[in-house]
Amino acid sequence: MGTAPDTRPATGPDREAGRRRTPLVFFALVTVASVPFWALAALVDSTGRAPIGLPVSALMFVCPVAVASVLIHRREGRAGVVRLLKRAADFSRAPRKGRYVAAVVLMPAIAVTAWLIAGLPGAGTGDSSLPLAAVPVLAVLFLIAAAAEELGWTAYATDPMLRRWGAVNTGVLLGVFWGAWHLVPLIQAHHGAVWIVGWFATTVAVRVVMVLLHLSTGRSVLSVICVHASLNVCAAMTPGYGLDRMSLITGGLTVLTAVLVAVLVAGRGGWTTTVRIADR
Repeated sequence: MGTAPDTRPATGPDREAGRRRTPLVFFALVTVASVPFWALAALVDSTGRAPIGLPVSALMFVCPVAVASVLIHRREGRAGVVRLLKRAADFSRAPRKGRYVAAVVLMPAIAVTAWLIAGLPGAGTGDSSLPLAAVPVLAVLFLIAAAAEELGWTAYATDPMLRRWGAVNTGVLLGVFWGAWHLVPLIQAHHGAVWIVGWFATTVAVRVVMVLLHLSTGRSVLSVICVHASLNVCAAMTPGYGLDRMSLITGGLTVLTAVLVAVLVAGRGGWTTTVRIADR
């Protein structure tokens, strides 16, 4: 993952479009838009949850793309929204297509390693057991959900943050918000505090990896969508995923992976050096 990131300075309309992006307003509006989903889930008992243990509030995945679309439409009109949505399929951006393979296999590799370290049996404990045949269906569903989120987190919010805080710091800051945004659904799904700590570490660390992958693939949003979707498939399919030790081990492994990727991709100064990027 050592390809130099796209750091060309923005010019003309691209520069103006970039300056109009307001991540703080975006985060605030996403939070407000999520409240009805949290409230709806609070009215539904546990029998209303999906087979993989997701509360109704998980439907809030539509909020990032919805809010980003509204904000972009106000500034750039319909054409801007179309450009935003097209970025969910920006496969051609990555100069090395093998990066998409890495994006898909990274989280499964971490999940399998965590499962082996935890010494868990073949059947999950406290989780819904799903057959391997469910993976293609889950992959499609989670790709759709991941696209809806990443068109907000990555396509809208990441680049302005990179200009101000740099790659790794952007990953940490965005990861903290992303994790906090999920706290209410996690509580509604009846996860305990220890499990949430491990999950939160995983979430922040994987966001750092996502941001660095985004840069090293010519700012491909699709590459980040692949990581996000595979993360969710692993959550649904990994035996023992709901156990505290599994969550903590996964968190530790993901943090180590993020540090390694940061060293390889960001290099010296990658934590704080800002990035000049064209919005295209």
